[in-house]
Amino acid sequence: MRTIRGRVLVSMLVAVAVGVLPACGQPSSTSPGLPGGPGGDAPVSATHPPADPSRAADRGMVTGTVIRPDGAPVPGVGVEVRSADNPAKPVPELVVTTDAKGVFQWSLEPGRYEFHIRTGGTSVRGRSAPQPATVTVGQTSTVNFTLT
Repeated sequence: MRTIRGRVLVSMLVAVAVGVLPACGQPSSTSPGLPGGPGGDAPVSATHPPADPSRAADRGMVTGTVIRPDGAPVPGVGVEVRSADNPAKPVPELVVTTDAKGVFQWSLEPGRYEFHIRTGGTSVRGRSAPQPATVTVGQTSTVNFTLT
């Protein structure tokens, strides 16, 4: 029995590797509605996360900056968001990164969110308290962080 399962598993892995079967949990590049179309996902920009144009009308924007205590912008900082609603709203990206001016932007469904910065694993040191924001359709909310 164990040998048969092993053979089936190896056969499936080979089929995935040569492209006969899509990997588990991974949509094929020919699936309709994939961002970026054939070949995989669209790249994520630091300040302009990909947005589904058909859904732009039912979203709001959150923008903000991350600065040092002296006011200097902090590029390359990860910004995370979590839905504060119950049930939680889906979040399109796990993290966006600040650009050279310390700015980030996020297009989100309407709702309440909590934003956090991530400096671990980077040369940036510091912390800042989480910041709440309410997203409203067609509006832009501002969330700013000052590292301490």
